[in-house]
Amino acid sequence: LGHALEFGRDAAKFMTDMRKKHGDIYTVTAGKFVTVLLDPHSYEAVLWESRSKLDFGQYARILMDRMFEVKLPDYDPNAEKVMMRMTLQNKNLPTLTKAMFFNLRTILLSDPDRASQQWKEEGFLLFLSPLARAGFLTLYGNEGKDYEDSRNQAKDLAFSLEIYTEFYKLDRLLMKAARSILSAGWCVWKHLWKLLSVKRLDCRANRSVWLDSYKQHLVDLGLDENMQTRAMLLQLWSTQSNAGPAVFWLLLFLLKYPSAMAAVQGEMETAHPFLVNSALNEMLRLTAAPFITREVLQDMCLRLADGREYSLRKGDRLCLFPFISPQMDPEIYEEPEVKYDRFLNSDGTEKTDFYKGGKSLKYYSMPWGAGINVCIGKFLAVNSIKQCVFLLLSYFDLELKDPNAAIPAFDKERYGFGMLQPEKDVIIRYKLKAQ
Repeated sequence: LGHALEFGRDAAKFMTDMRKKHGDIYTVTAGKFVTVLLDPHSYEAVLWESRSKLDFGQYARILMDRMFEVKLPDYDPNAEKVMMRMTLQNKNLPTLTKAMFFNLRTILLSDPDRASQQWKEEGFLLFLSPLARAGFLTLYGNEGKDYEDSRNQAKDLAFSLEIYTEFYKLDRLLMKAARSILSAGWCVWKHLWKLLSVKRLDCRANRSVWLDSYKQHLVDLGLDENMQTRAMLLQLWSTQSNAGPAVFWLLLFLLKYPSAMAAVQGEMETAHPFLVNSALNEMLRLTAAPFITREVLQDMCLRLADGREYSLRKGDRLCLFPFISPQMDPEIYEEPEVKYDRFLNSDGTEKTDFYKGGKSLKYYSMPWGAGINVCIGKFLAVNSIKQCVFLLLSYFDLELKDPNAAIPAFDKERYGFGMLQPEKDVIIRYKLKAQ
């Protein structure tokens, strides 16, 4: 096992401590030999290396099996990404963004338990469940074709809540499943497989082009309906697990700092959301912590930006952790605390010039990954996050139950799997604004 237990308990602390001892590149045993690279100037050599040398598909297949019991024969991540790009970006993005807005509005404003002018209290993460629920409806379809029909809305509210209730339970268990230490709880997977059966999804209205294309992709791979259903659950988690925590951290910061909230709300009345974009980029810098991993397929030399060469052995794993560097590197971000206008130039344009060692950085923040593996759903996710923030701040009064409470620590087992989540939820008070 080597350092596997330390790695799993708190990957950020372990990798930072090892960096202090050994520098920006080192190899540890953590179940297998893992070489960790933390020099952002050298990331380019990894991100664009040939798949014949460094492959990301092998580890993805391992996690798909451990976390979702999905086995994809002849899995080609590049072919899948081409399909995903065609259906989640370009000409399909406006349609998805519009559908997301309708679904968000339905869940936020048509639920009598939520849309009340009486103050209510709730955990902030649970309060933000409409984002994942609307995301599910946008990609997987509605009960009926007409968004405005009150009967369809009631059915969408009920079914999306049932999906989210089980999805929330699943999300609490997945990190243990990924590390092969889950001993109980598989009934949650079985319930979601029943809810997401391909036969049931085939009957839904307003299905996205993405859903139909992905199902055909699975059919082309030769998967039976049982495995197709499991893959649909995998995609539900992949597409909906990160946006809610992103909005959580963004709005929590705005609620803690009234000057930042006032600046963002003032900008909402204009057509130029420069501050919102900057504040979101800052939150992602501070809270997005995915690993970027590659399996080494042949003995090779990795040439670093400073000219050094590091030998990689066939069968080992290579891991980048951008959360440590560049995102939390004090040399790059001299004022590491939250700064909502950090990514904004004085002329209102996006700031992209950041430096380490006196040299400009191409990769100064990597919440979406980079290179050939950049997140395909990035643009839809950003649009959805901003829509959610806009609707919440436009229609609801929000406040922290305890304005003086400290910002919660991170759930350390989340390192490596996308957006970090809080160790415990924060209680907020909310009510519908008088329109």
